[in-house]
Amino acid sequence: MQLIKGLENFIEDPQPEKLQFIEEMTKFGIIGYSDSIIQSFQRAKKAAKSNANILIQGDSGTGKELFAIATHYMGIRMDGPLVKLNCAAIPETLLESELFGYEKGAFTGAGRQKIGKFELANKGTIFLDEIGEMSLALQAKILRVIEDKIISRVGGLESISIDVRIISATNRDLWQEVRKTKFREDLYYRINVIFLHLPPLKERREDIPLLIDFFIKRYIELEGVHISQIDEDVVKLLISFNWPGNVRQLENVIHHAMIMTEDERISIDDIPDNIFSSASSSDNINNLTGYIKKDNVIITDLDLDEMEKTQILKALEKSHWKMSKAAELLGIHRNTLTQKMKKYKLK
Repeated sequence: MQLIKGLENFIEDPQPEKLQFIEEMTKFGIIGYSDSIIQSFQRAKKAAKSNANILIQGDSGTGKELFAIATHYMGIRMDGPLVKLNCAAIPETLLESELFGYEKGAFTGAGRQKIGKFELANKGTIFLDEIGEMSLALQAKILRVIEDKIISRVGGLESISIDVRIISATNRDLWQEVRKTKFREDLYYRINVIFLHLPPLKERREDIPLLIDFFIKRYIELEGVHISQIDEDVVKLLISFNWPGNVRQLENVIHHAMIMTEDERISIDDIPDNIFSSASSSDNINNLTGYIKKDNVIITDLDLDEMEKTQILKALEKSHWKMSKAAELLGIHRNTLTQKMKKYKLK
C-alpha cells in the first residue's frame, strides 16, 4: 500500500488473518485494522446472513450508517432495496407519513398518493437511524408492523403486506431510555435481536493514521488538490486527540487542512485551532508523564501502546482495580478494558 509521506512510521502491517476483513471493510468505506473495529465487522457479517432485526449502537460519527449498508449488501437481502430514514431529521408530524405513506386527500396538502419507506423497502431492508428520537405513539405503530408484517397508508383502508428487515441505529443507551419509559420495552426487544456496538475513535487510536491516509486520498480526488506529505507532529497530535465527534470529526479536520494548506504538505498551521485547545486540556494526555508541548502542540514521546497501557494502569489504580469503575474512568466498555488488560498482561 502506497502511503502519504509522513504516515509510514505510524501504520503497522496488519496480521495475515485480518487481511480479508480489512479488504471487505474498505469496500464499504470502513477503515481500520484494530481488533475492536474488525470484531464489530465480523459480527455484522454474521448478522447479515440472517433476517433478524439489528440494533447498532455507537456515538455520533462512528459509522453506524456504513455498517448498516455493509450488513445489507453482505446479506441475503442484498438484491432487495435498502431504504434509509433519519428519524431525527423529520418533524414528528411528518414522520408517520414518511414511514407508511399516505393516500390522496388524507390531509391538507396531500394532492397525490405517496408510497412510504416501509413499502419501498419491501423484500429488502429499512434503516431507521436515530430510532431513539421516535415518539412512543409512533413506536407502537412500528411494533405492530414488526408483529403483523402489515402496514396501512395514512388515510387509507387497505392493509398492505410487507417483508422488511429493520436495522436501527442510535447514539443513546436505549435500555436506559426503556427504564426512563422513553422507549417501549417490547419494541426494544423486537429491534434488538442482534446488537452491534461500534467503538468510539478514542478506543481505536491505532486506526487514526490509516484513516488520515484514506481521507487525504479521498479529498485529493474530490477537491482536485495535491497533497504528498503530512508532518509527523501533526499525526502525533491527531492520535493524541480524544475525538468527541469520532471519525466524522477527523474527516472534517483533514478536509479543512487540505483546503487551508498553501503547498503540498499538511503542517500544524493547517489544523483548526480548536484541536489545540481540546487536546491541551484533555485529561488522558495531561495525566501522562511522557509528553512535551511545542508551539501549543502536544507530541507524545511514548510508544502508543505504552501510552494506552499507562492510561489503563492509572485508571485501575485510581479505581482500586475495580473493573467497572476503571472502564468508566477510561470512557470504554468493561469488555474492551478486559481485552486490553489481556493485551498488556495486566492482572
